[in-house]
Amino acid sequence: MDSFINRLQGILNFTMKRHKVLLGNLANSDTPGYRAKDISFESLVRDEIINLRKTSPLHLRALEAGGVPEVQPRNKDPWLDGNDVEEDLEMAKITENALLTQAAIRLMNERFKMYKTLLNGR
Repeated sequence: MDSFINRLQGILNFTMKRHKVLLGNLANSDTPGYRAKDISFESLVRDEIINLRKTSPLHLRALEAGGVPEVQPRNKDPWLDGNDVEEDLEMAKITENALLTQAAIRLMNERFKMYKTLLNGR
């Protein structure tokens, strides 16, 4: 596969993991003491930029985390029961994540159509 499809696959892996984290937040919205978690897309993009700056396989090896970024708790003040989940915010993040997933799938489909056209000679 080409590197573009590999990058799209990385985005899909990221969105699947983030979706699970966000759904976990919603499932625990009434759990006292539960703190909402998230995975930032910016950290995924930062890792890609680091990879683009390499001019040798030996460069920046210490900065490579590999794989999908870690799940991080959000830093905000909790409600009185210690829970900090805001259902509306979680639903907005789930929608944003779904749109990113759909965009990656559409781009992947277009790439496969391009390859099919090349193979069929049309």
